[in-house]
Formats: sequence, C-alpha cells, structure tokens
Amino acid sequence: MSDRPVRRPRGVMPSSLFPDEKEIGRLVLGDRASAWPGVAGVWEKAGLPRIDPLTGGRYWPAVERFLDSRYGMAEPPSGAADAPENPNYDQHWKKRWRRDR
Repeated sequence: MSDRPVRRPRGVMPSSLFPDEKEIGRLVLGDRASAWPGVAGVWEKAGLPRIDPLTGGRYWPAVERFLDSRYGMAEPPSGAADAPENPNYDQHWKKRWRRDR
C-alpha cells in the first residue's frame, strides 16, 4: 500500500456523470431544489450545459465548471461567449453607412 494520501474528489458528487434534473437541483440548491427548473432555465442562457438528449441528463463536470466560472473560481467555459462571432460585422455596417448617406 502506498504512503501517499488518497485524493478526495472536490465538491459534491452525483450518482453518475449525467444526473437527472432532480438530483442536480438537490446538489446545487439543497433544500430549495424545487426552484431548480427556473434557475436552470435562466442559467442555460448564460452557458449552463443543456440536457443531453441521449442520456437525459446534464454532464456533471461541465455543470461544475459552469458554476465555478460563474462564481469566480475558474476560467469561463469556451462556449459561453456573449454573442456569436460574425466575421463580416464591420463590412455589414460599412455598407449600411454608405447606403444611408
């Protein structure tokens, strides 16, 4: 047996990698778990991972990463941009400005 200490997982642990909404509500909000559907709806717009249609649950490590970044504990997830990028944005407004003059 090794003398190294056993690494304990950080945070709370769900029963699976894709827990259902009821379990996520309990893990995230505790006794206020009944408020989870409303909270999840608002947070999805801010980057909370959506329910995977194949598994019927949210990928827990991504949920944890979202919460950590929301509360300043980690870098924001790469998919949580403010707005979609448009490489032609400047060209669109230049054309419109010329047309309106």
